[in-house]
Amino acid sequence: MFAIERLNKIKELLFSKKRVDVMELSELFSVTEVTIRRDLDKLEQMGVLTKTYGGAVLNEELVPAAQAVEEDDEFIEEKRMIGRIAARLIEDGEAVYLSPGTTCLEIARNLQEKRVTVVTNDLRIGLALKDFTGVKTIVTGGDLAHSSSALVGGAALQLLQGIYVNKAFLGVKGVHFDAGYTTGSYDEAMIIQAVRRIASEVIIAADYSKFDQRGFAKLGDLSLAKTLITNKQIPSEYKKHFFEQGVKLFTTFELE
Repeated sequence: MFAIERLNKIKELLFSKKRVDVMELSELFSVTEVTIRRDLDKLEQMGVLTKTYGGAVLNEELVPAAQAVEEDDEFIEEKRMIGRIAARLIEDGEAVYLSPGTTCLEIARNLQEKRVTVVTNDLRIGLALKDFTGVKTIVTGGDLAHSSSALVGGAALQLLQGIYVNKAFLGVKGVHFDAGYTTGSYDEAMIIQAVRRIASEVIIAADYSKFDQRGFAKLGDLSLAKTLITNKQIPSEYKKHFFEQGVKLFTTFELE
């Protein structure tokens, strides 16, 4: 087993049991306790856990932080409806990628009845999926982005090499005729570029507040994806553009 695979298995155990023991992990993975302690050091640096004597506990500070963000999100209901629609597009047996952010978090929360594999670099999404028995969750390694639950950097990119997903769901910061699809940081954009190479289909999930907005880093032109999930309130000129370009446009009109 590669080190990155072992780290993901340790994270899965943390999400389900809330704590892990060095000796037990050493026996489980057939490696030395020194190796396990190094793994725990890496996960602590990523913000996933807090080391204790003989083991480690899940850093559950991420959970209330996520709840606080949602309570302040005036578009949370729109994102929840997008999550319900997106889940309908996911078939049993598929592998999907969910990008960081509250919109894709809502997609994750609608996968209770699915039997799928989910790849994500968002710790909150990993936590949301921990009790879904039919979902195999793979959380990338990486550096924990500042004031975020997103994992970025070389370790995250490494895991994305050599795997493939049927569908990649991307949350964005902006949808704009000139700027295209954008996100909040260059590091996040680098992850998305890697995901685009391993995905058979790219699907944008963006609530209507993202339209005519620009984020910091460009992901691609509006031709990047052939499917877009959003709300009925998007500007009419965008509806016209996507219709003319043959983009499948799913809106939350049918759920309201």
